[in-house]
Amino acid sequence: MDITQLQTFVRVSQYGSFTKAGEQSFISGTAVMKQINRLESELNLQLFTRTATGTKLTIEGQKFLPYVNQILSLLDTAIEETRRAGLSGQNIITVGTSILHPADPFMDIWKKITAQMSDFQIRIVQLQEDLQSKNREYAMLGKNCDLIVGTFDNSTLKQSFNAITLGQYDFGIAVRSDNPLARLSKIDFTDLRNQKLLSVPMGISEKNDQLRKLINSEYPDIEVVETTGRYDMNTFNQAVEENIPLITVTPWKRIHPNLVSVPLETDIHVPYGILTTKFPGSNVDRFLLELSKIISSKTSFVHSQDISHF
Repeated sequence: MDITQLQTFVRVSQYGSFTKAGEQSFISGTAVMKQINRLESELNLQLFTRTATGTKLTIEGQKFLPYVNQILSLLDTAIEETRRAGLSGQNIITVGTSILHPADPFMDIWKKITAQMSDFQIRIVQLQEDLQSKNREYAMLGKNCDLIVGTFDNSTLKQSFNAITLGQYDFGIAVRSDNPLARLSKIDFTDLRNQKLLSVPMGISEKNDQLRKLINSEYPDIEVVETTGRYDMNTFNQAVEENIPLITVTPWKRIHPNLVSVPLETDIHVPYGILTTKFPGSNVDRFLLELSKIISSKTSFVHSQDISHF
């Protein structure tokens, strides 16, 4: 029995479904079911009744649940107190960063407000992709770091994370540097007619879905080539190797040395901000509250007039 199994047990009890619990953990419903089956086998107990419409706690599961909640709460407290003990009274906030989720937008703000939040220190953590997760770096939140900077134009992400809006990313088209499109100052979808265009599948990004619907209805001669999921470095390599234009956003302008990112003429933009788990702990909660107050009072720090929690 491990902590992940206990966390999964709590999620299944909350959502009454392996599939829904999997969405919150960014893993498949089958993977959730396997964790629960293994936990039940180790305990020699049946914790859930399986039905065609979902799951329901058994009497044993109902008895087990409050103890599991106590264990997880105690573990969170132990981790937080242990971290504090080794940090000489400093409140450390860990910020995850990666090639696809750079922390730069937050760090630019932090440099301006650090004197106002002297109770806190920032530690940068390099994130590795969780290739078993549909949302990769997002799955690292609460495990390897307290917060990341990322987009949140997806209903699953909104349900699973808290966010402070920092601004909007612009769409662009990344093309190989020797592609004729690379010489344009802006790209319109008319420039992409009779060409292939790399894109994430429908359902991953609401804003990207809007672009896809526009392409399908008004530019049917653009052949959309879907990736297997969210972008990784292989996606950018594919754009170079096959010389296929790629839908991109602001922070990925310089992600590959052989790609040029040209702004896309569109009124559609992608919101981005600081993301944390729904229950990040009292220390991070206090940090976010103070940060939100400062950002709300000084909108010049960000590139959006809408600074809000959701």
